Amino acid sequence: MVVLSRFRTLWGLEPGPQQSEWKKKFVELKAHGYAGVEVDITSKSPEDLQLLRKNCDEIGLETSALIFSSWPAYIGQRPRGLTPDDHAEFFRSQLRLASIMKPVRVNAQSGADHFSWDDSVTFYKKALQVEKEEGFDGRVCHETHRNRSLFTPYATDYILQRVPGLTITADISHWVVACERLLDINEEDQEIIDRVIPHVGHLHTRIGTTQASQCPEPLNPAFAVEREFFDKLWVRIVKHKQATDPNGRLVFVPEYGPFPYHPINSAQSHGDLADSEGKRLEELFKSALGQ
Repeated sequence: MVVLSRFRTLWGLEPGPQQSEWKKKFVELKAHGYAGVEVDITSKSPEDLQLLRKNCDEIGLETSALIFSSWPAYIGQRPRGLTPDDHAEFFRSQLRLASIMKPVRVNAQSGADHFSWDDSVTFYKKALQVEKEEGFDGRVCHETHRNRSLFTPYATDYILQRVPGLTITADISHWVVACERLLDINEEDQEIIDRVIPHVGHLHTRIGTTQASQCPEPLNPAFAVEREFFDKLWVRIVKHKQATDPNGRLVFVPEYGPFPYHPINSAQSHGDLADSEGKRLEELFKSALGQ
């Protein structure tokens, strides 16, 4: 039976001196049933990541690293003129840094939306080689994220057909807002989703809307259509994993982030929303698998 592991993003949580705030939060997350944490390694030193690994080991949490192939965390202006080769080399340096925390998964925001689709294909072929050379073969998943090469279903479909060994992180909230529609209405969208699902190795389970990448109240009846679309899609991915890799593992992250992703004066904080959605989806996925 496929192993489902719920990880919590540390997005929006300040580490505090010597990661003291994180360490306190880790105790809460472990008690809540999380198996691990997903950490953006931007601006983290090797010493920071060694301490993170130590703190997680003491509390019994695994890690997933969030890395970038350029322009980490979108700080400052996007560098001009970067080529697929430039992205591949920065990607390599990020993998080497991430290795310090011994992550079970690496979630990569990779490539660039200004690349031609063929330039993106060139980059991802290089990225797969880098992953193999750096000992990360099978652990890296490239996110369907705005700003990046996989920012639309069409670009992603084109790339995956030419780089079939690529594994992705499905964060479909980005596609829904980029396309301004749910992706279960038009036949062409449905066909692309069918082709994409076999490539999913990691899940960011955030409900989005056609006008925002984060739904503030997934259980509000106003968002019933969005919730139905995302729940059905995620269950399909989970069932596909069970059918094709029954002894494997699928990590999912209820990745709800702070303002401006999370609207001001929402009923729940983004952290509480992540926790409640994570629990709800864990039950939904296990029920779908008969666990």
